Amino acid sequence: MKTGVYLFLVLTMFSRLFNIDTVGLLKDIQKEEVAIEEVQELDQNTLTISLVGDIFMDGSLRGLIDRNGIDYPWEMVKDYFQNDDITIGNLETSITTRGEKWEDKQFNFRSDPKNLEVMKEASLDVVSLANNHSLDYGYVGFLDTLDHLDKYEIKRVGGGRNREEALKGLILEKNGVKIGVLGFSRVVPHVDWYATNKRPGIVGAYDVHIDQVIDRVVEMKENVDILVLSIHWGVEGSHIPRQNEIDLARKLIDNGVDIIMGHHPHVLQGIEIYKGRPIFYSLGNFIFSSRSENTRETMIAQVILKDKTIDKVCIIPCTIDNGRPIPASEENIEAKLKFINSISKDFNTKIDENGIIEIVQ
Repeated sequence: MKTGVYLFLVLTMFSRLFNIDTVGLLKDIQKEEVAIEEVQELDQNTLTISLVGDIFMDGSLRGLIDRNGIDYPWEMVKDYFQNDDITIGNLETSITTRGEKWEDKQFNFRSDPKNLEVMKEASLDVVSLANNHSLDYGYVGFLDTLDHLDKYEIKRVGGGRNREEALKGLILEKNGVKIGVLGFSRVVPHVDWYATNKRPGIVGAYDVHIDQVIDRVVEMKENVDILVLSIHWGVEGSHIPRQNEIDLARKLIDNGVDIIMGHHPHVLQGIEIYKGRPIFYSLGNFIFSSRSENTRETMIAQVILKDKTIDKVCIIPCTIDNGRPIPASEENIEAKLKFINSISKDFNTKIDENGIIEIVQ
């Protein structure tokens, strides 16, 4: 029995008992049903992808988590991810309790596997392993990282048990839209970090690897509607991308990439819209022990798709306070958006007062 007919019979009975205006009430209910159907139809035609920067749960964050609870890092931002469609971040750490530090590295990060449970609950869907910390605790720690991510069903790109797996990337389907994700790094501490046919590791994006990267981009683009490429690159502490990163980003888009999410500098860099495709040169830190004021400024970048096309970008500025990101308050959001505009001005990118970048296709 259709909902409207059933409601009419029920309301008719109540109208006789309590003198209710059944016709008027039924019209109101029908209007609400139409409004709900319109919203549901809109939801089916739109899709939100959230992008964030460097994530780890080591250093001073270990003590903060022990004192404040396992969900401490994600408390203030998880609502954004639980209400989007896909969330992608850069996992800047091994996930293990084993292994030995990789020699001749200044910093070696290792985070407890228990943190992945709440990361999953916070709805972090995909992480890139293509960075300069995934093998900080050797192949043992790296293989543990793969196993723990798989256990908690957090998908991964940019690294694997062999070169084929590391290059494979993944395809997610949401609301009828196929989203491809790939991960590469231009910051690799040692040649032994590269995955081979017989060795686990990550995949690079240095100039010598570009043909391989482009081939994989072209191949995957044939099977997806939107292609996201995560890339570890840039100069630490610099708000300005180098020309070779700008040139590479544009080349990647020319060959099929739709969204580029950059990281490694630990600070924000400018946003470019190239041929209707957003390039986030650096998303900065996210879940991270940040010492300087610059490294505590971060953002959630949300790319809004409509009918399988990039419609707009929404920037949610955040400040990292004691290792965890906190969205900007009404009092300081204007200043934070002004700063992101200032580092994006050379790309003629304009973010409005609501954090929106309109995309003209």
